Amino acid sequence: MNLCRTLFALSFTSVLVACSLPNSAQSDRVSEPELTQAALPSAGLQLKIIHINDTHSQFDPSPAKFNAASGQPVYTFIGGHPRLLTEARRLRENAAAAGLPSLFLHGGDAFKGSAYFELFEQKINIDILNRMQLDAMALGNHEFDIGLAKLANFAEEINFPLLAANVDKSAEPLLAQVKNLKPYQIFVLNDNQWVPEQQWLAAQQAEQQMPSSQRQALLTSSAAVPVRIAVFGLALEDMRAMVPSTGALVFEREITAAQRTVDYLTQQGIQHIVALTHLGNQRDLRLAAAVNGIDVIVGGHSHTLLGDFRQWHLGLQGPYAERVTNPDGQQFTCVVQAGQFAQAVGALTVKFDKQGQVSECQGKNTLLASKALFGNALRQADSQLSGNSLTATLAYLQSLPNTRITEEDTTLRQVIDEVYLPALQQAYGEQISSTEQTIPHVRLPGTGGSDQHGSVLAGHIADAMYNWLNSAQVQPLLAGPVDFSLIGAGNIRSSIEAGAIYEGHIRLEVLPFDAPLSVLTVTGADVLALLEATIAATLPEGAHAGKFPYSSHLRYTATERLDGSLQLTEVAMLREGNWQAIVPEQQYRLATTNYLANGNDGWQRLQQVQQHSTDRQDLILLNGQPKAYAVKRVLASSDAKGQTAFQVEYAKEALPCGNDGADCKTAAQAMIEYLRANPELWHRARTPTVTLYRN
Repeated sequence: MNLCRTLFALSFTSVLVACSLPNSAQSDRVSEPELTQAALPSAGLQLKIIHINDTHSQFDPSPAKFNAASGQPVYTFIGGHPRLLTEARRLRENAAAAGLPSLFLHGGDAFKGSAYFELFEQKINIDILNRMQLDAMALGNHEFDIGLAKLANFAEEINFPLLAANVDKSAEPLLAQVKNLKPYQIFVLNDNQWVPEQQWLAAQQAEQQMPSSQRQALLTSSAAVPVRIAVFGLALEDMRAMVPSTGALVFEREITAAQRTVDYLTQQGIQHIVALTHLGNQRDLRLAAAVNGIDVIVGGHSHTLLGDFRQWHLGLQGPYAERVTNPDGQQFTCVVQAGQFAQAVGALTVKFDKQGQVSECQGKNTLLASKALFGNALRQADSQLSGNSLTATLAYLQSLPNTRITEEDTTLRQVIDEVYLPALQQAYGEQISSTEQTIPHVRLPGTGGSDQHGSVLAGHIADAMYNWLNSAQVQPLLAGPVDFSLIGAGNIRSSIEAGAIYEGHIRLEVLPFDAPLSVLTVTGADVLALLEATIAATLPEGAHAGKFPYSSHLRYTATERLDGSLQLTEVAMLREGNWQAIVPEQQYRLATTNYLANGNDGWQRLQQVQQHSTDRQDLILLNGQPKAYAVKRVLASSDAKGQTAFQVEYAKEALPCGNDGADCKTAAQAMIEYLRANPELWHRARTPTVTLYRN
């Protein structure tokens, strides 16, 4: 049996590494002598890093389109975990044939984003990801979405480590004893394969029939200690401001923790260090420019598909394997990320010189395409290409840059279809609408093939929120009508594909979060400050764009100046058919999700206006009927590392989300009812309310 597969099947009970690395860089790891580079080739180490990120439980392929040589659109499918597995295995085998050891890394956010996750939560990710033969994964923010107990279960059951060197879990009882959630993983080069260090030590110990107490002697007596590489993780330092359920975890500053960890690992004689992060491409570039000693950063969080994918209507983003000079001015760090939703795989070749410094890094992201091609967006059997047309289009598809036609792994496809798909199909409920064209969602206008108005779907969802809250059923619960609604792009997790639209498409895919709707009074100045802060934060290259605001009955134009700053103009509210400019001193009734109303994801202005008191109402469905819960105020608190979290204080009773009869997916329900009342919605043009011009 392949050694790597054998090792992946072993438990991690022999972990020697501390589950949190204190500032003093002390660890309960066995002290070891400085290791030599005896096993290195004369030119230095070379390795392949295979990577994915932000898969968001997208186990099935995603619909996509490209333009054929004739210019006509062709519709197909891309990605999905069975294709990821096929491509990762191919890359591993090719690397091994070329004499390159390989690592397969996940940049975090395996949770949330598909109907599979809504039904099976962490259990399906444990099952599927354990079959992927990953070497390590970063701790993403969405891994917190279903609570710490289920995160702990995920970390305990996966057969690869979950890494975060800047997370102190010692005070959090649900995670403190989870050994597989740790700062870093050290790998040993053994027979041209990377083996977890603790397993290599155990194997050497057993081979020499030496008790664990003599492990130090084993290392000291080794004639040639193998080459090692360390992979350490970084989670978002502002996690507490993004997710509500972080318990007693403490999140350290990313740059501080990274330099401390690198220094510690270097002191242990490790010359090759990879940071596996879930920070976003912009922060990764900043990290590389601020920390000495990181060779490669494999990232996630911003869903950045580095490279040119304009032929897939996925845009042109930053360069793959961008080299960033470290503060010492002598070394550089290579930065990579591989998009989203299991659509692409990154493959990076890294070369080191004899001193252990990176001398070269190159590679690319590859989008994984199906060979099933269709002539229209419905992708029905009667529109599937065949014969000469199929042959010619497949040849053209295969010639596209950064693209590979990839078959699904049949065993993994069978597992998904037989174990999980039947329940999924049953959960979709009634048909509420249909569309002959995809209704796209992009986070930032101008990306993903969109124009300056961005997401068509987000505007419709904001309209649905506005209409539901102003309906005769809901208005008696509120102090007055809602003036306008806002929703963050990250609240929306998928587009709506062509075809029949069922309830499950909305509740399980598009708006899967428990997202009660909130209504509160704010001033025009608050609205202007909120828009400016959230939009400006999304503009830098590689920035996390989930906070970008889409609107209903509120329109604005945002223009990026040449210096990168933001100019906000034409901010107006629609009242009785007329657009009226927002007046800073005037009060307005704003609706959004309670996640954003609490100040999360960069919407801190809303928390600030509720710091002392608020008239806010949070709305859910209780036994099928709308019910409002009054909020007294929203407090901000800081942990030991100065990271902020927000706590809602309700006037009487808190939201009963998770209890029987309580449906907190209010945003989803508003959209479902809106579509029921307007099934032909997609055939009517919507006047854009958001306009963003880039320099």
